[in-house]
Amino acid sequence: MKRNQMNGRVSPSSSADCGGGTVRSTASPRQPNYSGRAVQEALEHLASIDLIELCSEAKVERCRATRDLRSCGRYVQHVLNSCGHASLCSECSQRCDLCPICRTPIPKTGIRLHPRLYYECIEAGLISKRCDERFKEKEDLDNELTADVQRLYSLFDVALGNNLVSLICHYVTDICMDESAVSSDPVIAFLLDEVVVKDWCKRTFKKITAELEVIYNLEAEEMKTRLSLLLKFSVHLAGISNVLEVLESSFKDSLSARLIDLQLLQENISKAKQHGV
Repeated sequence: MKRNQMNGRVSPSSSADCGGGTVRSTASPRQPNYSGRAVQEALEHLASIDLIELCSEAKVERCRATRDLRSCGRYVQHVLNSCGHASLCSECSQRCDLCPICRTPIPKTGIRLHPRLYYECIEAGLISKRCDERFKEKEDLDNELTADVQRLYSLFDVALGNNLVSLICHYVTDICMDESAVSSDPVIAFLLDEVVVKDWCKRTFKKITAELEVIYNLEAEEMKTRLSLLLKFSVHLAGISNVLEVLESSFKDSLSARLIDLQLLQENISKAKQHGV
């Protein structure tokens, strides 16, 4: 299911919001350094990733190493080069000889780790560190799944904001609609469901319309200074519309509530594009 890198030049935009909260201002967040190596490598990683691995990259993982008869439990930000598992924190990877999951030996020399995509995007400034900290603050046994979903949404936001919306479309067709794409892990199994993508579309559309409402309440002269934002929102709405078209195709022979919900959202997006931007 691995795809070639998505076509198109990068359109600078970071995933600086925290996923569906009240919009407070239309001030542009601090932009990543798009001429820097970190941003380009993170986007290349996102564009070329095997989509079945996107769920694993988004899933919250905690260190499985044992410390004083208890699991370490720190957030795992890297993957072991020896086996590809996100099973150890940076500190424990230096003292452990085997992967706790598969028992593959960890080389004592050379580079043991490489960053997980989500954290690679954070370090590149494509995802806000502040938002990641908020996800961690909210996390407990009851809403840990929410953190996994929010992290996947953040990766979708990066794709939408950087001319990689086709990645999300392929995620629907190649993963969500593929009956062979299954997992015994309940978190991964949930992230494979197209309802997650539909809810991301809803959340993102709601966020954009809230931003537009703020702009339309400005004086005419001040509104003119927001033209670049209006153009960006227009592009993003078009991208969401493309994703919805792909989602609708999976229900084309059905009159289900899901299809009706998708069609209503598509209609609202069309109205926003016509009357707003």
